Amino acid sequence: MRAGRLAPRLRRGRGRVYPAGVWNSIRQAVTIRRSRLRVYLDPTSTYQRQESADEKGLPGYFCHLLVRNEGGAPARGCRGRLLDVSVRSPDGSTSPAPGFFAPVFLKWAREPDFEARDVERDQPRRLDLCFALASAPDQLRFFAPPSPSGVLLFPPGAYRVGVSVTAEGARAAHGVFHIDFTRGWDRIVITDGA
Repeated sequence: MRAGRLAPRLRRGRGRVYPAGVWNSIRQAVTIRRSRLRVYLDPTSTYQRQESADEKGLPGYFCHLLVRNEGGAPARGCRGRLLDVSVRSPDGSTSPAPGFFAPVFLKWAREPDFEARDVERDQPRRLDLCFALASAPDQLRFFAPPSPSGVLLFPPGAYRVGVSVTAEGARAAHGVFHIDFTRGWDRIVITDGA
């Protein structure tokens, strides 16, 4: 080999030696096919007012996050988790919310249970974040297992929540969101906290 010319980098794989470029091509192909999750807000799909199943038959106001699979393969076994809930003070500081002791699974919208679900490529799924009922206007609620009776209750206020969505063989998607529950049961406002 001439001076100044470098030999190609080689990698060994099951009895064969391949140039490093081949391994990089294989790695890129696998990465492109892998599912890639994103959790976000969409003002047209986040808020939903509907009749609730409470004993008085009064409406509820439901708030959703959207989960999108931006990868090339379906995201199997996706689960959302509420990781933390903090109370936001007027000065912007936060402190742990009383009554939130440990992470809980979130429920997929319009599903009867907290089981994992698949998220197909480029087909967003709604994940229930919180809700309020006209029959109990001073309670911000988060679904918590066991459903349907399991809920976490919080008084009116401003909150900061951390959410994670996981899937088999994919990196977790994380999001931080602010919830303003100071304007009434049917005027909850959620904003991106990142």
